[in-house]
Amino acid sequence: MSIKLIAADMDGTLLSSRKQLPKGFFPLVRTLKKIGVRFAPASGRQYYNLYEQFGEIADELMYISENGGMVCDGREIVSFEAMPQQLVCAAVELARGLPNVHAIASMRDGAAYEDDDPVFVENMAMYYARRQKVPDLLAAVQQEPVCKVALFCKNAAETNVLPYYRQMFDDKLQVALSGADWVDLMRLGLSKGVAVGVMCDNLHITPAQCMAFGDYLNDVELLRSVGESYAMANAHERLKKVAKHVCPSNDEDGVCRTIRSVLAVE
Repeated sequence: MSIKLIAADMDGTLLSSRKQLPKGFFPLVRTLKKIGVRFAPASGRQYYNLYEQFGEIADELMYISENGGMVCDGREIVSFEAMPQQLVCAAVELARGLPNVHAIASMRDGAAYEDDDPVFVENMAMYYARRQKVPDLLAAVQQEPVCKVALFCKNAAETNVLPYYRQMFDDKLQVALSGADWVDLMRLGLSKGVAVGVMCDNLHITPAQCMAFGDYLNDVELLRSVGESYAMANAHERLKKVAKHVCPSNDEDGVCRTIRSVLAVE
């Protein structure tokens, strides 16, 4: 099997339920690189948040961040896909009118938000390393390009956020449920799967030479875009129907165990 790129979602996939990387992950990445295989975290998280998590190997990784809105190779930005400004503004205005819904906008150098709700701020801090509270988010998003708007609603994103945004933006923006608390908006047609295509072009490889892992519905396009696709044992049932294979759960080190087994590496 000629795998050249491995992409893995973070939360619920590569990370354990305690938000920890698997033991032995850093040496595994270095072993993969020696045999010509690159590893890419593929997440709705901010690039700067991802980069911080990987410490001494951060420059050796590729990154699919913001659900494909920003693709990087180490510290180099490979692509940044801005949303239409008028739709960004409309998305922020809709959030302001929905109860218990809070918005954060991702830009090239960081993210901006306006609400200081403590539950929102606590959860946002887990995914956004570079963030700034601004007095008026609507004004901020008119100053520079935005690649993603994330909407937070504690434990109710699917019922209290997703229907309203799908009704208003389904034919204008990519609307993705990325967890129990979050809905992500990106440029229409953008996804982790499209970002894999950008990486393939950058590395001069084909999608058939890629392997990917995921657990939630924002990973559907990611798994469909590669030759070898794996849903975690803990994945959403709809994702398991998309994947070619099911591997052990995130709490059983499913990603690393599968890589070692399939590629016969230590």
